[in-house]
Amino acid sequence: MKVAIDASPLKSGHSLRGIGSYTDKLIESLKRIPQVELELFDTRNIPRADVVHYPYFDLFFHTLPIGKSARRVVTIHDVIPLVFPEHFQSGARGYINLFFQKRALKNTDFLICDSSTSKADIADKLSFPREKIEVIYLAAAGNFKKIRDMEKLKSIERKFKLPKNFALYVGDVNWNKNLDNLINSVKISKVPLVMVGAAIVDNKVPQTQALTRLIRKLNLGDKITKTGFVKEDELASIYNLAGATLLPSFYEGFGLPVLESMACGTPVICSDNSSISEIAGGLALFCDPQDPQDIAQKTLRALNMSAKSKVSLSEKLISHASTFSWQKTANQTVKVYQKVAG
Repeated sequence: MKVAIDASPLKSGHSLRGIGSYTDKLIESLKRIPQVELELFDTRNIPRADVVHYPYFDLFFHTLPIGKSARRVVTIHDVIPLVFPEHFQSGARGYINLFFQKRALKNTDFLICDSSTSKADIADKLSFPREKIEVIYLAAAGNFKKIRDMEKLKSIERKFKLPKNFALYVGDVNWNKNLDNLINSVKISKVPLVMVGAAIVDNKVPQTQALTRLIRKLNLGDKITKTGFVKEDELASIYNLAGATLLPSFYEGFGLPVLESMACGTPVICSDNSSISEIAGGLALFCDPQDPQDIAQKTLRALNMSAKSKVSLSEKLISHASTFSWQKTANQTVKVYQKVAG
């Protein structure tokens, strides 16, 4: 079976974001499946194939062709801007593009999404048949694991000037990430916070500007370390060094940092909502995302666990994360291709 995949996210601004990572990991895993003949393309040159797969879907940019030359599969990671439109302003042009994207979806044979939460949202907000949406979970990459090389960890600690006994945030600056309450929780807990992500240091982004103002207003400059983008192998070391990972989001389509942290054996403090509840497996410390005091208390609880409790929890987290894998993701994706190709 010949499958053509739009690999343009690997060369665009998506390359440093979740969509780029998903596209890269999926392609590498599909290459290991003998019955799949893979061809990569960009949006301008679509090859002949049994199935064409677009591994991303922009709500407010017209990226998906309306016409199709072959059976078509599209991955939609989430539609959070449509669930909370008051927090994601796209303008008139964005909604015109959304109209054309919806039209293009009518010529799509099957959708893949990351969680049951996203499946329900897509069916509701994009009016796509629920029976043609397949939930396929993502996974942490293989280099997210327990690291016992202390010299390697110390090297990363020095390189990024990491504090001792810190909490970690990995992600974007969008409204759903709930950074205001996260930063306010740092004021209460007094636990140093390391923030990883390209957008965290992009001062052209309004949300980043607001984050900087809040940190300054709360006089937390000495408590917060912003690294910017970090390569995966270095990020794995940062997870290992962290006392806990924080993801108190208002809403997530998946929440990959939860699995990445668990794969490294590091405790996770996150909201008990949306897709996060699906993937955390009851092993996270759940917090109230609306309450900085509760986020702070859960942070302190995680960092003050006894050594014995930490070891026991770490083993459970690693075991849970191991039930997710990119090869499993690829195998399930091939089943969708086979269903579509008939």
